[in-house]
Amino acid sequence: MPALPDIWNHLQRQLFHAGCRKLRSLKMQNSVRTITFHIHHRRVFASGSKTINHEAKKRHNVFATAVIYLLTAGPFLTQARDDNPRFPEQGSFYQLHLLQMGMEHGNPKYNENDNWFRINSPNVSLMKNIKDRYETRYNGLMMIRADVDLTALDAAELYLEVWGGHPGTHRKRVTVNGRSTYALPEVGSGRDHCTHSYLTIPLKLSDLVNGYNAFQFACEKESGWGHFIVHDAWLKLQLPLDHPTLTAAGLKGFRASVRAELVPEREAFRLTLDVPQRFMSNVATANFQAFYDGYDENGNGLTRDWHGLTQRRQRLAWAGETNRPPFTALWDISMLPAQREISVRALVQLKEPTNVVYLTPPLTGLQTPDRPRHRVTLHAPKEIPVPFWSRAGQKKECDITVDVAPEQVERATLHIAVWGGGAGAVQKYFKLNGLFFPIAPPKGWGPIYYHQIDVPREVLRQGTNHVELLSDTEHHGIEVLLPGPALMIRSHTK
Repeated sequence: MPALPDIWNHLQRQLFHAGCRKLRSLKMQNSVRTITFHIHHRRVFASGSKTINHEAKKRHNVFATAVIYLLTAGPFLTQARDDNPRFPEQGSFYQLHLLQMGMEHGNPKYNENDNWFRINSPNVSLMKNIKDRYETRYNGLMMIRADVDLTALDAAELYLEVWGGHPGTHRKRVTVNGRSTYALPEVGSGRDHCTHSYLTIPLKLSDLVNGYNAFQFACEKESGWGHFIVHDAWLKLQLPLDHPTLTAAGLKGFRASVRAELVPEREAFRLTLDVPQRFMSNVATANFQAFYDGYDENGNGLTRDWHGLTQRRQRLAWAGETNRPPFTALWDISMLPAQREISVRALVQLKEPTNVVYLTPPLTGLQTPDRPRHRVTLHAPKEIPVPFWSRAGQKKECDITVDVAPEQVERATLHIAVWGGGAGAVQKYFKLNGLFFPIAPPKGWGPIYYHQIDVPREVLRQGTNHVELLSDTEHHGIEVLLPGPALMIRSHTK
């Protein structure tokens, strides 16, 4: 068994590179080792302890790998919250360079009906049962062209829209132009869950080139087919406020901010984009995004953070959108749990240049109105199937406990995110207490679907509410993505 200082030093180095900044203690007794940890991993906070039986594993690098696996999955030990967000004080311009599929863009397709960018584990080329499938021909190399002067930029980011892939796929990573390698945060697929995520990865400007930028993705799966998909990718280049592109478009001096007015009778915020009159004609659309505590629809393991996701370059579950002056939208918060310190920001799409957007600084300090006779609560299952994926007639089930009597319920909504691979011949493939809810297309397969579906209160039960998922397709089936189904309930208080 390696000496304690050797293991400690090795773990500290490995965990630092995995994103974990502090390891509090490590205890060894015979063959059992207990790690107490505190993680600050890409805005994810978690703490606790784990005991690992290491009797058969003498090499501490294997032990370190096991610990990294546990700690980077830490946010899913419980639903985590970002209670210490850091917000910028001024707005920023971003120039967007988007992934384009096709040989002419350096991103070949091996099926004309498949526009998704696929990544495979190294073993698939030699797996006799799948080696001839078109999906295995993708080499994970993505090209995004950006003809820019890198010395005139403030910063760069890579935004990824990710389906987590086959359960058990882990060590997702990307190397930029053969220079720096970045780990994609583990959100549960490495622990055999079905997942999705929407990642923003800060890049070094020195990683990039003026021209075609090569992003080499990779993943691992020791047994079986390791596979995940990047549905979309955007190279986001932050422009200084006096960048020549902005000056040429008449945007020098452009500023915008968000104003919010509570509409008590509607339990809503009226959100307005404040922009100087001389720049009003430059704005095409304003999309409002909110920071609050609620259902984790974007699958990053945080209930309190910036909510919303993108699909097919459309924004879902954002607070509002407006495309005409005075650029105002109504954000209904009647189904939001009572809370303080809500924030809102706006992503402004400009008319020209069409690939430039402006992100406002957040408006902070908002709160839900007093509800002396109502409360809103989120109810989630304590356990879900691993993976929550039904195919070939394998039923998957879970229970959601509700502590509200049905007669007190004013409104209830089902929150769920799924990847739809088809239900086959099963007509009522997803049921809550025996009632069918259409959460995915019955035929074919498609992108990720996030739903908020009203639930009749007579369907709810005080106590256990039973969820069933069933597909009889041979291959794809239907996946319920983390964090699983949940009920948001607005009720009268006694």
